[in-house]
Amino acid sequence: MAKLPTLKSRLKPVEGRKLSTTNTSERRMTGSRLQSRRLRLWKASPTCAKCGRVVAYPHGFELDHRVPLHQGGADTDENCQILCCGPDGCHLKKTAADGVELGTHRSGVKQGS
Repeated sequence: MAKLPTLKSRLKPVEGRKLSTTNTSERRMTGSRLQSRRLRLWKASPTCAKCGRVVAYPHGFELDHRVPLHQGGADTDENCQILCCGPDGCHLKKTAADGVELGTHRSGVKQGS
């Protein structure tokens, strides 16, 4: 059987803009070190830093950077705070506000996994 000829595309490639990425000076903490930090900060103060609601460990809160890493904040205990999570939680509200400042919108972000 003969090989079918391939048609040449009439579409021109799109020249896309390259998005700049933000690099932090250090890698973000993950795994057991992150879980140890979460437990340590929760034991020190098991309440939301914004509304004062008592939060459950481990799924009742998100660890949040006071000064975001993309703005030069450090990935340290001193720059972290506990924020309650959920559909009406302070973490979701702060994330949405940060997105507005950055010119992005993150609706439907599932929190508290």
